[in-house]
Amino acid sequence: MKKQLSYLKLAILILVISLFSSIQGFSQELKTPSEGKSLVYFVRSNGTGALINFKFFDGEKYLGKFNGMKYFIYECEPGEHMFWASSENRSFVEANLESGKVYLMEVRPTPGAIKAAVKLIPVAPDNVKSKKKIEKLIAKKEPFEMDSKDFSDEAEDLGFFISNSLKKYNSDKEKNKTISQMPSNYFHK
Repeated sequence: MKKQLSYLKLAILILVISLFSSIQGFSQELKTPSEGKSLVYFVRSNGTGALINFKFFDGEKYLGKFNGMKYFIYECEPGEHMFWASSENRSFVEANLESGKVYLMEVRPTPGAIKAAVKLIPVAPDNVKSKKKIEKLIAKKEPFEMDSKDFSDEAEDLGFFISNSLKKYNSDKEKNKTISQMPSNYFHK
Protein backbone atom coordinates (compact mmCIF):
# COMPACT_ATOMS: atom_id res chain seq x y z
CA MET A 1 0.00 0.00 0.00
CA LYS A 2 2.87 2.40 0.85
CA LYS A 3 4.52 1.65 -2.47
CA GLN A 4 1.28 2.45 -4.36
CA LEU A 5 0.98 5.76 -2.48
CA SER A 6 4.54 6.74 -3.35
CA TYR A 7 3.89 5.92 -7.03
CA LEU A 8 0.73 8.00 -6.89
CA LYS A 9 2.62 10.91 -5.31
CA LEU A 10 5.32 10.60 -7.96
CA ALA A 11 2.71 10.54 -10.75
CA ILE A 12 1.00 13.64 -9.32
CA LEU A 13 4.35 15.41 -9.01
CA ILE A 14 5.23 14.60 -12.64
CA LEU A 15 1.79 15.79 -13.76
CA VAL A 16 2.15 19.08 -11.86
CA ILE A 17 5.65 19.67 -13.23
CA SER A 18 4.60 18.94 -16.82
CA LEU A 19 1.51 21.14 -16.46
CA PHE A 20 3.66 23.99 -15.08
CA SER A 21 6.17 23.51 -17.90
CA SER A 22 3.48 23.67 -20.57
CA ILE A 23 2.07 26.86 -19.05
CA GLN A 24 5.53 28.38 -18.94
CA GLY A 25 6.20 27.30 -22.53
CA PHE A 26 3.04 29.05 -23.74
CA SER A 27 3.74 32.31 -21.97
CA GLN A 28 4.59 35.17 -24.23
CA GLU A 29 6.85 38.11 -23.66
CA LEU A 30 6.34 41.61 -24.94
CA LYS A 31 7.39 41.86 -28.56
CA THR A 32 10.12 44.18 -29.76
CA PRO A 33 9.25 46.90 -32.29
CA SER A 34 10.82 47.06 -35.73
CA GLU A 35 13.83 49.34 -35.99
CA GLY A 36 12.80 52.99 -35.70
CA LYS A 37 9.26 52.14 -34.52
CA SER A 38 7.29 52.04 -31.26
CA LEU A 39 4.80 49.41 -30.05
CA VAL A 40 1.64 50.03 -28.06
CA TYR A 41 -0.28 47.13 -26.53
CA PHE A 42 -4.00 47.92 -26.15
CA VAL A 43 -5.17 45.38 -23.57
CA ARG A 44 -8.72 44.70 -22.45
CA SER A 45 -8.15 42.44 -19.43
CA ASN A 46 -11.57 42.90 -17.82
CA GLY A 47 -14.61 40.91 -18.95
CA THR A 48 -17.17 43.63 -18.13
CA GLY A 49 -19.32 44.36 -21.18
CA ALA A 50 -17.54 41.56 -23.05
CA LEU A 51 -19.97 41.63 -25.99
CA ILE A 52 -19.57 45.39 -26.57
CA ASN A 53 -17.15 46.39 -29.33
CA PHE A 54 -14.76 49.23 -28.64
CA LYS A 55 -13.35 51.13 -31.63
CA PHE A 56 -9.72 52.29 -31.57
CA PHE A 57 -8.04 55.23 -33.29
CA ASP A 58 -4.70 56.99 -33.66
CA GLY A 59 -5.80 60.56 -34.38
CA GLU A 60 -7.79 60.34 -37.63
CA LYS A 61 -6.64 56.78 -38.36
CA TYR A 62 -9.16 54.04 -37.58
CA LEU A 63 -7.32 51.01 -36.16
CA GLY A 64 -10.29 48.66 -35.83
CA LYS A 65 -12.55 47.21 -33.16
CA PHE A 66 -12.88 44.20 -30.91
CA ASN A 67 -14.84 42.95 -27.94
CA GLY A 68 -14.08 40.69 -25.00
CA MET A 69 -10.87 40.08 -23.12
CA LYS A 70 -8.28 40.53 -25.85
CA TYR A 71 -5.39 42.71 -26.84
CA PHE A 72 -3.84 44.04 -30.00
CA ILE A 73 -0.41 45.39 -30.75
CA TYR A 74 -0.05 48.62 -32.71
CA GLU A 75 3.30 49.43 -34.30
CA CYS A 76 3.71 53.08 -35.17
CA GLU A 77 6.15 55.92 -35.69
CA PRO A 78 7.70 57.31 -32.51
CA GLY A 79 6.68 60.80 -31.41
CA GLU A 80 3.39 62.40 -30.47
CA HIS A 81 0.10 60.54 -30.91
CA MET A 82 -3.45 61.05 -29.75
CA PHE A 83 -4.97 57.62 -29.14
CA TRP A 84 -8.64 57.27 -28.48
CA ALA A 85 -11.31 54.66 -28.08
CA SER A 86 -15.05 54.89 -28.41
CA SER A 87 -18.11 53.07 -27.24
CA GLU A 88 -20.89 54.97 -25.50
CA ASN A 89 -18.26 57.64 -24.90
CA ARG A 90 -14.80 58.65 -26.13
CA SER A 91 -11.60 58.33 -24.13
CA PHE A 92 -8.50 60.27 -25.25
CA VAL A 93 -4.81 59.77 -24.41
CA GLU A 94 -1.97 61.99 -25.57
CA ALA A 95 1.17 59.92 -26.01
CA ASN A 96 4.82 60.72 -26.62
CA LEU A 97 6.50 57.52 -27.77
CA GLU A 98 10.20 56.74 -28.05
CA SER A 99 11.74 54.73 -30.85
CA GLY A 100 12.39 51.09 -29.96
CA LYS A 101 10.14 51.17 -26.88
CA VAL A 102 7.01 49.22 -25.88
CA TYR A 103 4.06 50.82 -24.10
CA LEU A 104 0.98 49.34 -22.39
CA MET A 105 -2.50 50.86 -22.60
CA GLU A 106 -5.20 49.35 -20.43
CA VAL A 107 -8.62 49.35 -22.09
CA ARG A 108 -11.05 49.46 -19.20
CA PRO A 109 -14.79 48.94 -19.66
CA THR A 110 -16.82 51.11 -17.30
CA PRO A 111 -20.55 51.05 -16.62
CA GLY A 112 -22.44 53.40 -18.92
CA ALA A 113 -26.04 54.53 -19.24
CA ILE A 114 -26.91 52.16 -22.09
CA LYS A 115 -23.89 49.94 -22.65
CA ALA A 116 -20.32 49.76 -21.43
CA ALA A 117 -18.27 52.93 -21.74
CA VAL A 118 -14.51 52.78 -22.31
CA LYS A 119 -11.54 54.31 -20.53
CA LEU A 120 -8.00 54.21 -21.92
CA ILE A 121 -5.43 54.15 -19.14
CA PRO A 122 -1.69 54.44 -19.84
CA VAL A 123 0.12 51.89 -17.66
CA ALA A 124 3.09 53.30 -15.77
CA PRO A 125 6.07 50.93 -15.39
CA ASP A 126 5.59 50.94 -11.60
CA ASN A 127 1.87 50.02 -11.77
CA VAL A 128 2.33 46.44 -10.57
CA LYS A 129 -1.38 45.60 -10.30
CA SER A 130 -2.24 46.55 -13.90
CA LYS A 131 0.96 45.02 -15.26
CA LYS A 132 0.17 41.66 -13.62
CA LYS A 133 -3.35 41.57 -15.12
CA ILE A 134 -2.01 42.48 -18.54
CA GLU A 135 0.90 40.02 -18.41
CA LYS A 136 -1.50 37.25 -17.36
CA LEU A 137 -3.72 37.89 -20.41
CA ILE A 138 -0.74 38.17 -22.78
CA ALA A 139 0.61 34.86 -21.44
CA LYS A 140 -2.71 33.12 -22.16
CA LYS A 141 -3.66 34.53 -25.56
CA GLU A 142 -2.23 35.47 -28.89
CA PRO A 143 -2.82 39.10 -29.91
CA PHE A 144 -5.97 39.96 -31.82
CA GLU A 145 -4.77 40.67 -35.36
CA MET A 146 -6.33 44.04 -36.23
CA ASP A 147 -4.24 44.21 -39.42
CA SER A 148 -5.66 40.95 -40.75
CA LYS A 149 -9.26 42.15 -40.40
CA ASP A 150 -10.80 44.22 -43.18
CA PHE A 151 -12.17 47.35 -41.54
CA SER A 152 -12.01 49.42 -44.75
CA ASP A 153 -15.77 49.57 -45.34
CA GLU A 154 -16.37 50.60 -41.76
CA ALA A 155 -13.53 53.15 -41.86
CA GLU A 156 -15.16 54.89 -44.85
CA ASP A 157 -18.41 55.22 -42.91
CA LEU A 158 -16.65 56.70 -39.87
CA GLY A 159 -15.48 59.98 -41.45
CA PHE A 160 -18.20 62.11 -39.83
CA PHE A 161 -17.80 60.32 -36.48
CA ILE A 162 -14.02 60.82 -36.50
CA SER A 163 -14.40 64.50 -37.38
CA ASN A 164 -16.89 65.07 -34.54
CA SER A 165 -14.73 63.13 -32.08
CA LEU A 166 -11.67 65.22 -32.92
CA LYS A 167 -13.78 68.38 -32.43
CA LYS A 168 -14.72 67.06 -28.98
CA TYR A 169 -11.06 66.39 -28.19
CA ASN A 170 -10.09 69.92 -29.24
CA SER A 171 -13.01 71.38 -27.28
CA ASP A 172 -11.96 69.42 -24.18
CA LYS A 173 -8.41 70.79 -24.54
CA GLU A 174 -9.68 74.37 -24.93
CA LYS A 175 -11.78 73.95 -21.78
CA ASN A 176 -8.67 72.63 -19.96
CA LYS A 177 -10.34 69.29 -19.27
CA THR A 178 -7.93 66.64 -18.10
CA ILE A 179 -6.68 64.41 -20.91
CA SER A 180 -4.71 61.33 -19.91
CA GLN A 181 -1.02 61.37 -20.74
CA MET A 182 1.35 58.60 -21.79
CA PRO A 183 4.80 60.16 -21.35
CA SER A 184 7.82 58.73 -23.15
CA ASN A 185 9.18 57.24 -19.89
CA TYR A 186 6.14 54.92 -19.52
CA PHE A 187 7.85 52.27 -21.64
CA HIS A 188 8.01 48.65 -20.44
CA LYS A 189 10.71 47.29 -22.70
